[in-house]
Amino acid sequence: MGLALKYRRSGGTRRRSGRRRRAALAVLVTVAVVFPLSAAGRPEIPAPPPASLTRPDASTLGEAYAANRANAAEAARMAEAHHDRDRAAADRYLASPARQLLRFDGRGSGRVTEVLGDLARADRVAVLVPGSDTSLDTYGRFHAAAAALHERLARQAPAGTRTAVVAWLGYETPGTVSTTVTTTGRAEQAAPHLRALVADLRAIAGPGPRISLLCHSYGSV
Repeated sequence: MGLALKYRRSGGTRRRSGRRRRAALAVLVTVAVVFPLSAAGRPEIPAPPPASLTRPDASTLGEAYAANRANAAEAARMAEAHHDRDRAAADRYLASPARQLLRFDGRGSGRVTEVLGDLARADRVAVLVPGSDTSLDTYGRFHAAAAALHERLARQAPAGTRTAVVAWLGYETPGTVSTTVTTTGRAEQAAPHLRALVADLRAIAGPGPRISLLCHSYGSV
């Protein structure tokens, strides 16, 4: 009798433990699948198409910066009219006169390629590639990392060495909590665009500067 009671209690404990594990698994599946789908269902924020520009070189770099700032300013106005204040603020931030935007596209999650430093005269160029959960809405933290890197490179470079940092948000990054981050799909889509950027940097800065890719987390894929 005592043994049977002990067995029943042990079996009940195992069943409760199993139910808890199944419940926890259900929560993880919900977070990993349902949350990304709900985020993907967010209404598209209107923005103009990217500025139509020829491939920039050292002589036209300033014109490209100005055209992309103007595009960001227009995107801010459209986002404001759409009552998305957060996106409008992010766009206005990028439209500031001091920003050097090599590329800008305010549509969807957004694309930005920003230069810190004098790219046309740089001896060393670092391209910063972001990881997951980076978009126009979170670009501020990515820019802060690029600015800190530029400051450190300028401080530590040998005397007379000119440096530039390129913050490249040139692809749709996956969400940290999503099934997409476990695959190489987004990276495979991004790689040709990253190669094209490096070719553009060669056209602007010439063959002399050393170009390094500094890739964070999923960006290293």
